Amino acid sequence: MSLLLCACKSPKQPNLGEPLADLSRAERAQFEAGKKVFQRVFTPQDGLGPLFNANSCAQCHEDPVVGGVGDEIEIHATRFVAPNSCDPLFDQGGPVIQQNATPLLQAKGIMKEQIPPGATAQARRSTPPLFGFGLVDAIPEAAILSHERRHGAKGDGIAGHASRTIDGRVGRFGRKAAVAALLDFNAGAFPQEMGVTTPLSPVEETINGTPVPPDTDPAPDPEITVEDIEKVTAFTRFLAPPPGQILTNHTDQHLARRGRKLFVHLNCAVCHRPKMNTGPSTSKALHRKTVALYSDLMVHDMGSALADICLEQAHPSEFRTEMLMGLRFRGQFLHDGSAKTVQEAIERHDGEARNSRDRFKALKEKDKQALLKFLETI
Repeated sequence: MSLLLCACKSPKQPNLGEPLADLSRAERAQFEAGKKVFQRVFTPQDGLGPLFNANSCAQCHEDPVVGGVGDEIEIHATRFVAPNSCDPLFDQGGPVIQQNATPLLQAKGIMKEQIPPGATAQARRSTPPLFGFGLVDAIPEAAILSHERRHGAKGDGIAGHASRTIDGRVGRFGRKAAVAALLDFNAGAFPQEMGVTTPLSPVEETINGTPVPPDTDPAPDPEITVEDIEKVTAFTRFLAPPPGQILTNHTDQHLARRGRKLFVHLNCAVCHRPKMNTGPSTSKALHRKTVALYSDLMVHDMGSALADICLEQAHPSEFRTEMLMGLRFRGQFLHDGSAKTVQEAIERHDGEARNSRDRFKALKEKDKQALLKFLETI
């Protein structure tokens, strides 16, 4: 079974930032309309803030094209009480710490939100690329749950469990798999990242639990419509996954083939599963498609050195397996962006990934380069 994306570029394979193939005319129109809302720049007069992290979706998802990554690093905080209690601190402003304030709020002496006093940990979060998220959203829950493992069940020390939301749905988005659906992912971003209220979240985010002064928020609530949220969701739903890298140099091709085998041999593919399949859909573009996501969407223990916050059912040291599709378009790695190279990210794996990490570090240099060359094709 090949772990590479298609080695030959199909004429219908979308380029980076383009919509999925096989969209209907109506779906293509929804994609284009959603992209405009995604790129809309908010101002305080039409809803930005008073506390915020960015003034548009595209400000954080812009590189190398709209829908990609950004250089912003967010701050999150929660309270963990062993063994299994996780408090998102909603009464103290919630887990997302807004780092900017509008001029009217700054005039009150408030420049940003503070880490809640009840937090037991804070976390740094880099911006994930959104390519292929609609396909990920279309993977049936049963397919995700089929990858759950009891600890050590297969003798490799690798476990993995789903993280469920408060209403029991299986999480798949976010570094802790705290969000179950693409619509929820987008709807939450408006109030949490831009301070833009919606019919689903009609009240402004607080300042560490204290309501914002009324005279700092000139825009009437809600500041965006459900229709606009659905437009943004259509854009992210129909945004195509990254095309596979085509290697033309024979030496590179040989290295990548060797690296692909090592990816399996080192058990990397146990968690970074090369592909999953979507279920039935009324959209031809999403119906029973193969997604080369390189993740099992499970939450795994990554060791104490990487531990930060808890969220939903994920403990401080647990993270959802990172989706590697589009890896070669990123410039920073790990959940916090602190690793500057793919090799550094691999070598900082721990916990359930310790054995794979140690086996990678023990490889001969030419084999390390082969594995890294394979990862460059994703």
